Amino acid sequence: MDDPKEWQDDWPAGVGQSSTELKSCIELKSKMMLIHHIVATISRQHLGRTCVLVACLSASSWVAACQVPVFRYALERWENDNYEVLVIHDGQLNDEDQARLKRLQHSAEELANATVRAVNIAESTDAAAKSIWQQQGNSHSAVMAVLYPQGAREVPNRTLHVERLTDRSSENLFQSPLRTELAKRLEAGQSAVWIFVPSGHNDKDATALQTLNNHLLRCQQILTLPTLDELELVDTVAKEKASQMRVAFSTLTLDRTDSREQFFLRMLLASEDDLADLDEPLAFPVFGRGRVLYALVGNGINDEMIFGAGQFVVGPCSCQVKAQNPGFDLLMDKDWEKAVGDVRLSDPLPDAASEPVLLKIPDGRSPR
Repeated sequence: MDDPKEWQDDWPAGVGQSSTELKSCIELKSKMMLIHHIVATISRQHLGRTCVLVACLSASSWVAACQVPVFRYALERWENDNYEVLVIHDGQLNDEDQARLKRLQHSAEELANATVRAVNIAESTDAAAKSIWQQQGNSHSAVMAVLYPQGAREVPNRTLHVERLTDRSSENLFQSPLRTELAKRLEAGQSAVWIFVPSGHNDKDATALQTLNNHLLRCQQILTLPTLDELELVDTVAKEKASQMRVAFSTLTLDRTDSREQFFLRMLLASEDDLADLDEPLAFPVFGRGRVLYALVGNGINDEMIFGAGQFVVGPCSCQVKAQNPGFDLLMDKDWEKAVGDVRLSDPLPDAASEPVLLKIPDGRSPR
């Protein structure tokens, strides 16, 4: 794995050695490496179809990049995409189901990034709801369906979870102990929190987790944040907040057998075609307000992939428009606006954003 301190041998001819020029070259190579890592990851995880990665690749945008790190910009400015929770029924809901619907709506209205609505199949033209209802065998009982956000363009199927509507349907849907701890760490300023999902094979899992922790420590030692001068902050309070920023990564282990974390686990495993079927440890970097970058699988949990993800979240936020960045948001019960507060290091989104470039990834699977 390249060390940024050793990249000076790779500079293009004519590039000087000033700190500004060195930093610009590091950022450029860092982004090129990230694109390579994401393309390699996604190409390994999709079989028999062409997928499109949306990435902001304008060289001019890199030169004039916002210097606020991606993880901080995402925390301050990227509002969570909403999940859709559908209560699908045929005819009138009975009193019990009405009460269950109200509980779901109340829970979502509190803080969660979700909208809850009832869909009467007898009257609705909602194609997605009708399809789900038919797949359930036109059940006489109301069903609850959870859909990934519209903005989660890389997931293979927006229909994340379907079950018969019961008193327990809302349990651990909008929050769970692990997601609470995840939100706490992100709010505290960690650059990214890695969710580690063991395979159940102790030796394999121990090796993967040790590799992950070792290389995250290396990332903390090597990666750097912009200086106060580079951030060009005027407000004294903002400068104080910026001075407290740090490169920090941690891991949380998600137990596949924990009943409280089953919906969280499903969100992660359903985000790519084959993750639920793999007998391998998995690692998911999460940053900002709970945005999952991508999955690392088995031998993919290595220094290159870990370092590439670290470079992305710590690097300058040249791609300010959220939709032009990879990943998807988790469903969480969290008031992020209150957590961030009024003093921010970043400027609001620009009125006009550059068009993304579409990278076509060839069909076929490479070895993991």
